[in-house]
Amino acid sequence: MFPFAGPDERDLAAGVAAFVNDLGDRIPAAENEGTIPSDVIRSLGELGVLGMNVPERDGGLGASAVAFALVLEELAAVWPSLAVGVSVNSGIVCSSIVRLGTSDQRGAFFPMLSDGRGLAGFCLTEPTAGSDAASLRAAARRDGDCWVIDGTKLFVTSARYAPFFIVLARIGKAELGRPHAGITAFLVPAGTPGVTIGTPERKLGLQASETSTVTFDGARVPLASVLGAEGRGFSEVAMAGLDSGRIGIAAQALGIARGALSLATAYAQERKQFGRPIAKFQAVQFRLADMATEIEAGRALLYKAAWLKDQGRDFALAAAQAKLYTGELSNRAANWALQIHGGYGYMDEYAISRLYRDQKILEIGEGTNEVQRMVIARQLGL
Repeated sequence: MFPFAGPDERDLAAGVAAFVNDLGDRIPAAENEGTIPSDVIRSLGELGVLGMNVPERDGGLGASAVAFALVLEELAAVWPSLAVGVSVNSGIVCSSIVRLGTSDQRGAFFPMLSDGRGLAGFCLTEPTAGSDAASLRAAARRDGDCWVIDGTKLFVTSARYAPFFIVLARIGKAELGRPHAGITAFLVPAGTPGVTIGTPERKLGLQASETSTVTFDGARVPLASVLGAEGRGFSEVAMAGLDSGRIGIAAQALGIARGALSLATAYAQERKQFGRPIAKFQAVQFRLADMATEIEAGRALLYKAAWLKDQGRDFALAAAQAKLYTGELSNRAANWALQIHGGYGYMDEYAISRLYRDQKILEIGEGTNEVQRMVIARQLGL
């Protein structure tokens, strides 16, 4: 366990590890059904996990960034589909309201984040706005005492069981040289008339984590639904939130790598060929040794970024480095672990096949590997 983690942080992570490991056969069943059971989400609320980043004065745990990373690592090591929903809910959505929410917004939306009624969603990506998020076309116009939102958002995690969304839409027009001008964040309850949630996407991995299109067609929300300053949503919410989100993605990637190592080690000790366990073969030993070493390197990068955030220091570079490295590490680890399993690893009944599929999104979400390299280069003054 990382040395910066205190006893309360370790206890929270241990409780989460025990909870997710106890789910057992419910995990493959939920993956086959394509949804996370509602009682699992409620249980996470009761554990305090969903409100872990809500300040104590607002009824949450007031957990550190280190604790947040520890929790996601434990979840992702066993069930990445659950980890990604918690990461969005308790990460970018929660942290944005903590930083920017008014007293009324905090009172209204923190309970929805925390009590297990669902997992909040974040609506940024659009058909023509992926890595170039500033080019989004969703628009909001003022009409009396309301904002009216129109647009389509893609790849919204937990959309079908989200109690509310943070939605990025543009008021006014983009300006030459300032493509993000006018982009504003809105808090939109899922039941708002004009909000339509599409059919869940069929994905390579994370089958139990529902991912859907969310369409806003004349969705009316009160003027007080603006989160932060009008026209500042891109910098205050999207970009600031993505820096923190990269810590969450890195934690999930580290968890998957750790889970892959655990599965491969156990299998290598049980599987016998040529009269002895395959763990006795040097080729297998070297792969496991490399995985274990790289996981420790990834852990140092991840928890350095989380610690810097907790200290109120600039963590953008560290978060990008952690996200880039652990994303590619999880790819290598899942691939090597499946190779150690041989033909059995290709079968769905073995958990490594699921981790192998689930891993890939961690090299795409919250900024692709290529975007991370751009961010790192920029931080280096290049």
